[in-house]
Amino acid sequence: MSNINAQLTLEECQLKAKNNYPLIKQYDLLEKSREYSLSNANKAYFPQLSITAIGGVIDGFPEFSLPGQESSSNKYNLISMVQLQQNIWDGGITSTKKSIIEAESKLEKADLDVSMYEIEERLNSLFFGTLLINEQMQQLALLREKLKRNLLIIQIAVDNGTAYKSDLDEINVEILNAEQKITELQSNKNAYIKMLSAMIGNDLKEDEQFIRPEDYTADLSKTIKRPELSMFENQRIMLESKNDLKGTSLYPKIGLLGFGIFVYPGISFGTSDITQLLVGGISLSWEIGGLYTNSNQNELTQIGINKINTMQETFLFNTNLELSKTNAEIEKYRSLVESDKSILKLKHSIRSSFEVKY
Repeated sequence: MSNINAQLTLEECQLKAKNNYPLIKQYDLLEKSREYSLSNANKAYFPQLSITAIGGVIDGFPEFSLPGQESSSNKYNLISMVQLQQNIWDGGITSTKKSIIEAESKLEKADLDVSMYEIEERLNSLFFGTLLINEQMQQLALLREKLKRNLLIIQIAVDNGTAYKSDLDEINVEILNAEQKITELQSNKNAYIKMLSAMIGNDLKEDEQFIRPEDYTADLSKTIKRPELSMFENQRIMLESKNDLKGTSLYPKIGLLGFGIFVYPGISFGTSDITQLLVGGISLSWEIGGLYTNSNQNELTQIGINKINTMQETFLFNTNLELSKTNAEIEKYRSLVESDKSILKLKHSIRSSFEVKY
C-alpha cells in the first residue's frame, strides 16, 4: 500500500473504500451467476434424449412357427429403449424461471447495496470525525497560546506586586488542561486515521490534509432513496415470480415425442423376428393437482407481500423520524452559528478595546 500525499476529499475516500472492500467482488460474481443461470434456463427447449438398456427374460409372448419348424423364440433378450422429446410449450415454466433468476440477482444486488451503504456511513463518520478533531485541536492550540501570553502578563504583574502567585498557578492549570485535551484528541485522531487507512487500503499520515466538503443545504423533504427500498421491491417481485411458477402447473405441456424399442435377438413370429418398434407423434401432459392448491398458494403469496409491505412501512417510518430529528439538529446549529458570529464580533471589539486600554 502506498502513501497518499495529496489532499483527501470525502468523495475520494468513499470511492477507495468501496473498491477496497472485499464484498465489492460479489457484484461481478452475481452478474456471472445470472448469465449462467439464464443460459441453463434457455436450454430447457433443447431436445431431451434418454437411452435405457435392460437384459432379462421376456415371457408371455405367444410362439409362432410354420408346420414342420421349431419356434426360434429366445427367452433371454437384450431390450433397449430410446426416447427423444422436444418441448413446444411448457406452460410458461421456462419464462417464469428466467423471471425468478432475474429477481434473485436483483435481490442479492440490493442486499449488497445495503451493505455498501453501511460502509459509506461508517467512512463518513470517520472522515467528519477527523475534521472535527482537527478543528478542536486548532481551537485548543489558540487557547493555549493565549493562556501563555496571559501567563507572561501575570508574571510581570506578580513581579511588580500587583498580582498574586496563585493567579500564575491558575493560568498554569488552564494551560495543562488545554495540553491534556490536545493529547487526548491527538490519540483519538490517530485511531480514526488507522481505521480510515484500513478502509480505503492506503497508509494515511497523521498530518494528512482532509478537505472539508463545501457547505450545502440538504432538502430533507425529498423522497427517500435508500437501497433498502430496492431490496423490499425485489422481495415482492421474487414472491410473485415464485407464485407464477407454481401457477404454471395449471397449464398443459405440449411437445414432440419419439421413442423406439429394440429387442435382441428378437421375438419370433413365424418366419420373421420383431427386433424394433418405433413410435412418433405429439405429446400432451396435464397435471391437475395444482388446481386444488392454487387458491391457498395465492393467499400465502399475498400474506408474504403484506409482510414485506409492513417492513417497508416500518423502515420509512423510522427513517422519517430520524430525518425529522436531523432536520431539527441542523436548524439548531444554524441558529447557533449565527449567534456565534455575533458573539465573535463583540468579543473582537472588547478585546481591541482592552488592548488599547492596557
